[in-house]
Amino acid sequence: MLMLLAACCFLESRGVAENEGRGETVQSGKEVIGYGILKRLPGLWSGPVSSTTPAGSFDSWYVDFRPVSAGQVSQYSTLDADTVNYISFFIVKHGGALKVAMRTEGVFQNKGCVTYEVVDEVREEDGFYKFSDFQSGRDRAYTEFTFDDDGLLMEVYTNKFNRVRPLQLHSRWRAKLGDRAAAAESISRLGFPKPAAVKDFSDVFKGMSESIFFTFENDPYSSKSQPYVGTVTVNIDIDPKLKTSSSDELFLLLTTRSLFDGIRYKSENLKYISRYVFLPANTRTYTFKNIHPGKYFLYSYSDRDNDKKHRRGDYMSSNIQHSFDLKAKGSVTVDTKIDYVIP
Repeated sequence: MLMLLAACCFLESRGVAENEGRGETVQSGKEVIGYGILKRLPGLWSGPVSSTTPAGSFDSWYVDFRPVSAGQVSQYSTLDADTVNYISFFIVKHGGALKVAMRTEGVFQNKGCVTYEVVDEVREEDGFYKFSDFQSGRDRAYTEFTFDDDGLLMEVYTNKFNRVRPLQLHSRWRAKLGDRAAAAESISRLGFPKPAAVKDFSDVFKGMSESIFFTFENDPYSSKSQPYVGTVTVNIDIDPKLKTSSSDELFLLLTTRSLFDGIRYKSENLKYISRYVFLPANTRTYTFKNIHPGKYFLYSYSDRDNDKKHRRGDYMSSNIQHSFDLKAKGSVTVDTKIDYVIP
C-alpha cells in the first residue's frame, strides 16, 4: 500500500543593530548572504536518493521543512528507532557578516556526527546555493542546492575523510515539492523569514580544523535545544485476534492531510507525508521528537512479509481518520490499534 523510506530594520547607515529586547543581530534580507534559500525551503518534499555510501540508494525520502524560529527552517527525519537525520538552515553571525548556515545531524544507534557548513556561493537568480565547511571550506565537504519551479536538487560532496581528491559525490536527492500549506501557519506565527541572527558563530569553531563534531557534548546547537518543535508519543496495540510474528515490522506514519476520502485510499496524498518510522514487532510505544506543531493524521501498520509495502494481507489500524493537534513545544500522547487486515 505504501512504499517509503528509509534568517529588522535596515539601518540607513547600512550597518547592523541589536534588536531591542532580544539581542539579535539584524539587517535587511539582502544583506544576509544566502537569505533566499530560507524562502524556498518551507514545504513537504519527497524524491529519490542515490548514494555512494553503504546505506545505498532508496526510492523516496520524505521531509517536512518548516520554520522553527524567525530565522531558521528545519526538517527532522526518522527511518527507524536507531536512525535519524536532521537538517536545519539558520542565520549566523560569522566573519563580521550575517550568513545562512546549515546543520546536518546523522545518527545510527546513538552514534553519528554533526556537520556545520556555511553558505559560500549564491546565485539567487538561478536558485543556486553552495555550503561548505566553516574551517576547511570546500577542501573537506560542500553541499549544493538548486531550485527550479517545484523541484529541488541537493548534492553532497566529501573528501571521504581526507582519502580522495577532488571531492566525490556522497549523495544526491532529487525532490519535488508536494505542499506548502502545512508550513503556512508557522511562517505567519513566527514572521518568517526575518533577517536576524539565530546564533553567533564568530568563534565557535576557533582552533578546529573542520566544523564537524563526532560527539554531541560540544555541539554548539544540539538537536535537544531546537526551538518551537514538540514530541508525539504513540502507544501501539495489536488486536490479539490477528496472527503476528516476531519478524513482523511495524510502521507509524504521520501526514498533514488524510490519505483517505471516506474509505477510498488516495495514493496522491502521499505528498502530505511529514514523519514516519519503521519499528520492531515488539514495540509498544514510540516517541517522535522534534515534531513541527500542527494537525496530523496517524496511520499504523504491521508488515507481515517485511517488504515495506503495506498492502493485501498486511495489517493496519481501521481508524483511518485518526487525527490530533500538536501545539508549539507541546507534547501529545496518542493510542493506535492495529486491528484490520488489508484486503
